[in-house]
Amino acid sequence: SKQWYQRRVRGRASGACRNRAAVLAPHHAPQARCLSTAGGVDFMAVCGETLDKLSESLEELPDFLPDLSEHFDVEYNGEVLTLRIDEQHTYVLNRQTPNQQLWLSSPVSGPKRYDFVSGHWVYSHDSSFLIDLLEEELSDLLSFEIHLNELRHSLLPFS
Repeated sequence: SKQWYQRRVRGRASGACRNRAAVLAPHHAPQARCLSTAGGVDFMAVCGETLDKLSESLEELPDFLPDLSEHFDVEYNGEVLTLRIDEQHTYVLNRQTPNQQLWLSSPVSGPKRYDFVSGHWVYSHDSSFLIDLLEEELSDLLSFEIHLNELRHSLLPFS
């Protein structure tokens, strides 16, 4: 049921939320360093973890939302993640190894390029987080509150 799904994703994040204070707040962050080139973070590993977990989370949605369009589909080939909500709404998220970025094509907000900064995928033009954007847009499109907490908290900076 929808309530079970919401309790499940909130429950996954409950322990990690206590540690969130250690992570820079989205709009109050001081100058952050890019962890894809500093601090020993492996871009391919972080990018792979992001796309893997996002793919897994999105593939679970039909189990909780039986009214999804028959066109709903999640496809991930290791480089590109494609989410088709319906005939008019398709998201594409792919890794750009030379730039060390994730590129998003959104049917709602258009194209964006994200850098991995202080444990988050951040859009440099407005300092917004990839996960926040996806939660907001998908919640609006699906008329159901989407939480990607497990993914959000799995990407904290490595110690």
